Amino acid sequence: MAAPIGLRSRRKPTIGKPFLTPISTCLLRQKLSMSVIIRSTLAEISSGLSGARKHPAGGLLSNSIQHKAHVMSRMTVEQLRQDLPMTGEVGYFQTGTYGPASDSVLQAVRETMETEARHGPATPAGRQSHTEREAAARSGLARMLNVEEEELGIETNTSRAMQQIVRGLDWQEGDEFVMTSLEHVSTYGLSYSLEQQHGVKTIVLGEVYDEHLLGDLASVLTERTRLICLSHIASPNGRLLPCKQAAAIAHEAGVPVMLDLAQSVGQMPVDLKELDCDFAVGSGHKWLLGPMGTGYMYISQDQIPGFHPNFIPDRSPWSLPDAPTPAPTARSRTEIGTYNHALVVGLGRAVEIMESIGLDKMQERITQLSGRLRQGVGHIDRARIITPQEPGKSAGITSLMFDGFTKTDLDGLVDRMHERHQTVVKSQWLTAPPDPVKVAMRISVAAFNDESEVDRLLEGLDEEL
Repeated sequence: MAAPIGLRSRRKPTIGKPFLTPISTCLLRQKLSMSVIIRSTLAEISSGLSGARKHPAGGLLSNSIQHKAHVMSRMTVEQLRQDLPMTGEVGYFQTGTYGPASDSVLQAVRETMETEARHGPATPAGRQSHTEREAAARSGLARMLNVEEEELGIETNTSRAMQQIVRGLDWQEGDEFVMTSLEHVSTYGLSYSLEQQHGVKTIVLGEVYDEHLLGDLASVLTERTRLICLSHIASPNGRLLPCKQAAAIAHEAGVPVMLDLAQSVGQMPVDLKELDCDFAVGSGHKWLLGPMGTGYMYISQDQIPGFHPNFIPDRSPWSLPDAPTPAPTARSRTEIGTYNHALVVGLGRAVEIMESIGLDKMQERITQLSGRLRQGVGHIDRARIITPQEPGKSAGITSLMFDGFTKTDLDGLVDRMHERHQTVVKSQWLTAPPDPVKVAMRISVAAFNDESEVDRLLEGLDEEL
């Protein structure tokens, strides 16, 4: 059976602190947020308002003056921490599940919705409000990932984005879907669906240490292998997988690769051209600290022509008879209908903040705090780190196992850490389907955490164990 165009073609890999009361904390956050707004607004005013025009309802309205008033000047990690409301309440180590949205992100979402409501979403003012900001959000995300805007589509989360891509391929009975044993549970669910609906065979690579993974991957690829799915960083234990090397092996066999970026983008620089993947999916609400309900997908330029989701035509029914069919893009082939403009704008603000601080700075801070955590865990009886500790093998996720603990025991420990020590961590299955003895505490150390929170976490574990 001949494979569809664009899916099996061979191609060369691209080488390519003082104590603060709740009141003082709130005032400090307001001061920081206002300083950003004031600096940006003054810059706008000093550049001249010759391009401004009068809004019909009254008042000056320049092209994106409101947006520019909130563009981030250079931020620091400490300023990011002060922009997160929950940092005054708990030590939050659950960013790998749900990252907290900052006041700045919430403000961007709120302003967009309020402007649409005030002026009407279909009026020129309403359209301008979200169109300019949304365009900036899409270009910012593309810049962060080092891809073209035409290669990106927006979705609501990683799982839905993955469903979009996988179900846009022409699966036949006997085709093969390759994944690792460390993939997210939703990926397992998708593989079961492929088996039941299309008779696709799922091949799970159990050995995920680099030398074994790459060797096993090369050995399982056949003429029926249609897609390989790898997590850039594994959700259960934080292992950083050798995705670039895996892509080179896959492309030598003419097999496309899809990367799950949910646990990497936002805590380290990610260059998709360097990783040389064909497809990628990710979340806005985890390490990017964007609003809930945001995700994205990447489809490389050479894969777009052969990617045919069954619910979106290339030619709109509203097109004039003689109008040319536009060149397909990831957006045109994955996005359909009305969506929440404000959430896309909020995602753009989150990306803007990350770029303002610098993802290299974020990674540096995460590495520092994770090292402090792992060193401290080494002195706690019954606790064992299962996350790789060699440099370059992991990032902000540290997973712990405890001798003799069942899932019920671990759930109780997680609850006590919150109730007694104001520390939020996660009880995590290590496999799907669940294995009763393979459970761990997953600790997601983000750049906005601080040393006192890490120390409180360690003290809490030592006390509870």
